[in-house]
This record gives sequence, structure tokens and C-alpha cells, in this order.
Amino acid sequence: MKKSYNYDEIKELLEQEKQKLIQQLQGRKLTSKEQQTIHMSIDNYEYILELVDMNHFNRGLQRSSQKKRK
Repeated sequence: MKKSYNYDEIKELLEQEKQKLIQQLQGRKLTSKEQQTIHMSIDNYEYILELVDMNHFNRGLQRSSQKKRK
């Protein structure tokens, strides 16, 4: 099965965006609401990175195919 995306490029892009958010937290004084929003965004990027890994290594597909067999 041919992949329609470049795993390494996508992962690098997502990591860069996450690092930008981390730098925003460290770079200036933020209100608690701004900090909370940035933390939630960082959590979202971590979740997306996990999904990208799962998709790349076909871990998500294995579960669904195992359920169908039962």
C-alpha cells in the first residue's frame, strides 16, 4: 500500500509548530488564559503526533481489522 504523504516531513512540521508554542510560553509574560490556551494547543499537537505515528506504523488499522475477525 502506497503512502500518500511523507511521514518524516509531517512529523517534523508538527514538531516545529509544537516547539513554537513552547517558546511562546517561555518568551513572555502571559495571562493564565493565554497559558491555558497554549498548553491545550501543545496537548493537541502531541495527540496529532501520536495519531501520525499510529497511522504510519499501521497500529490503528490492526485494531479495527482484529475486531472484524471476531
